[in-house]
This record gives sequence, C-alpha cells and structure tokens, in this order.
Amino acid sequence: MKHLPGDTIAAISTALGPGAVALVRLSGDRALQIADSVFRGRRPLADCATHTVHHGRVVDGDGREVDEVLATVMLAPHTYTTEHMIELGCHGGPIPARRVLAVCLEAGAREARRGEFTERAYLGGRLDLIQAEAVADIVAAETPRGLEMALGQLEGGLSSLITDVRTSLLSMRSETEAAIDFPEDVDARAALEAIGLLGQSAQDQVETLLENCAVGAAVRDGVSVALVGKPNVGKSSLMNALLMRDRSIVTSTPGTTRDAIEECLHIDGVPMRLIDTAGWRETTDEAERAGVERARAAARGAVLSVLVVDSSAPPDGEDAAIAAALDAGTTIVVASKVDLGRGAKAVEFARLFRDEGAGSSSIVPPVIWVSSLSGEGLRELRSTLAEASLGPAHSAHALVSNLRHAEVLRRVRDCLSHVRALLDERAPFELVGVELAEATAALGEITGETTPEDVLQHIFARFCVGK
Repeated sequence: MKHLPGDTIAAISTALGPGAVALVRLSGDRALQIADSVFRGRRPLADCATHTVHHGRVVDGDGREVDEVLATVMLAPHTYTTEHMIELGCHGGPIPARRVLAVCLEAGAREARRGEFTERAYLGGRLDLIQAEAVADIVAAETPRGLEMALGQLEGGLSSLITDVRTSLLSMRSETEAAIDFPEDVDARAALEAIGLLGQSAQDQVETLLENCAVGAAVRDGVSVALVGKPNVGKSSLMNALLMRDRSIVTSTPGTTRDAIEECLHIDGVPMRLIDTAGWRETTDEAERAGVERARAAARGAVLSVLVVDSSAPPDGEDAAIAAALDAGTTIVVASKVDLGRGAKAVEFARLFRDEGAGSSSIVPPVIWVSSLSGEGLRELRSTLAEASLGPAHSAHALVSNLRHAEVLRRVRDCLSHVRALLDERAPFELVGVELAEATAALGEITGETTPEDVLQHIFARFCVGK
C-alpha cells in the first residue's frame, strides 16, 4: 500500500540563472498554511479558489519584503502531486528564488529531495511508475522523437500494453487456481488448453515489446557510430561533412588521426555519437599503433560501424582484414571520394563481407557512394544510419526505452516459457501457479505495484530537484 508522507516540501522548480521568472513550489498538507505565513496579498491564499493566481509579496519572518510574486493555488486532489500545492512565481535569477525558498523553509517546509514531487504523484496514484519515469525522460529528451516517445509513455500508452499482459496473466492464474481448488468441477484438459492459449497471447505481447527495446533505447539514449577504415580513405572528411563543420583534421598524409575523436549529432530524431578513428594498418610508430588499437576498441563497442573505403580503387587485402573484424549486420560501407571516380563496383565492396572469416558472411551490408566534398550521397547515408538504428516505423506509445523495463520483461518471458514447458509435461497446476505468480509480481515492478523500495529511491534520485 502506498502512502503519502505527512510533511510539506518546497523546492525551486526552474533552472537557476538569469531569466524572466523563477518558480518555487510547495506541496503537502500544510502548503496553504506555510504559504500564507510568508505571502501578503489582497486575501489569504487559504480563502482562494483552486487553480487561481494571486498577486502579492513574499516577506520574511521580520516582515521585510523578499520579492514580488504571483501565487498559484492548487487544492488537493486535483494537482500534480494530489496534495495541496502552491507555486510562487518570483523574479528570475538565483537570488530571488533562493530567498523565497529560504523563507518557506523557515516557515516550516522541508527542502524536497530529487524527484520528490513526481514521487508524490506516484504515491498519490496519479501516475504509475512507467509514467513517473517518463517525466524524467521528457525533461532529458534531446530530440523531437525522444520527446514524442516520452510523452506517449506519460499518456499511458506503454502502461496500457503492460496492463494487457497483466490481464492475460491474471486470467491464467484464475484458471489455474480454479483447477487447484475445485479439481472435481474443472475439466483439466479444458483448463490446460485455456491456460495455454492465454499464455501464448501473453508471450506474443511480451516478445513484441522486447523486439522494440533496441529502437526505444536508440531514441532515448542514442547510438554510437564508429567510422573505420584504412588511413587516408576519407574518414575525417566524412565526419566533418556529417557534422557540417570542421571537427577532424584532414590532410593528404596517411595516419593524421591518432586518437578517437567523438562528436554528437541528431539524425532523423536519433541522437548519434560519431567516432572518427585512426586508420587501421600495421605500423611501427608507437603513437599510431596505440591509435589503431583504440580504433578497434571503438568498433567493438559501437552500435553501428561505417567502413569507409576509397571508391577510386578496388578493395584490397587491408580493406578485407578490417571487414573481417566487423559484424556485417551492424555495418554500412561508404565508398568515399566518389568525386574522384569509381574504380570498382558496389558488389566488389559488398563482397568483402562474403569472404571467409568476415564478421557475418550471410549478410551483405549496404554500400553508399559518398563525396564529402560535393555532398553527394550524404542524404542517403543519413537515412541509412537512421534506418539501421530504428528499423521499421514504430508507434512511440509502444516502445520500451528503459533498460529496467526490458530486464523485467525478459523475466516475464522466461516465466511464460516455463509455463509452456510445464503444460506440455502435464505438470501439476501448483507448479504452473508458482511461475504465474512470479510473472505477475515482476510486471508489478514495472508499473510500481511491487517495486522494491531501493529501486524506487534509485529511480527518483535521477530526477532534478523541484520535479
């Protein structure tokens, strides 16, 4: 059972720094009383209707004016936290907001912890845990697509899908418990069939959610993209062209790039971290050799690799050796310097991944002809990078972007697989019931019904103060 705490909290809810306005927020049973002890307006805030705004001044304990404010009154339960809330809009900048907060704390409020306002919205039943976590994702969203996904979760899109799975599990448990409690009245074969059908439906739903996890994680957290290839094939020029500014040093001398250079950009709503790496080759230069090792490590750790090859000549043994270290399923081949001519066909570059020892010989990566100088092929490359990150179009409401949610869903999937095996073996219904109880409890960790206290503290600790 979730319970709201009895104390009243206060915090600055806007970013500190120069600005037009700043907001100090109070929430709790004594929010009106505390606000009235520091607010001077035409009438006490306790006498004002809910969701109304009132002009006045905040004063300290000695009656000295602290700032001119607009006080917004919001009465329980129709507030963000489901408690009485007062928001004091004062002048922007760190000093006015801090002074207003200080007098509220002196009047009896407690300074809020990180995320405590949203935690109270969760404890008050206004938000489930998925929606509460979506609030933090909205604040942290770096792209319109990321914001769309987080808003969809806040509106309950993902919660609804999780609820559908939970409903199937509860129906399975009902059938199981009836077979256990009333064996003489229940047709065991019919019960097994019903449980099996419900279990298959629930497993299909969970699998669909898990299949979309990578897409959700890409939208939320972004993907790393390593630019790899021989020296002087155009990796740094490609990096600069994608960024549309000079970031990497470009010269005609092979081996210019010695260390990995990273920059972020957004492509079709996906945050991407581009990593320009040293050219892969055998070398006796100690610094360059260290750079090559870092390049290999970057490729191993990246979500996607872009193998840059020189389009003016056929691929050689060095290109093949680099391709052999890459996974074709997560690689895009860029035939660079196309403005200098095409000395080979696309199939020759694609064939790099069909040679023995290549990372994934059954898959042929896309080959894109690019000129970093003229811009030819860059639009196609951006689209290909986005498609490789996101796959087919997905509904933002249906995406699982949180690693915690994904881990719980994998546990649920395992439980349902065990249930299927038990049903096939005609095992006792009691064993089926144990697996179903575990799966139901696991789903409750996502929405908040059964989430351990330490997990809750960790979740809300990543919020900003005042949210």
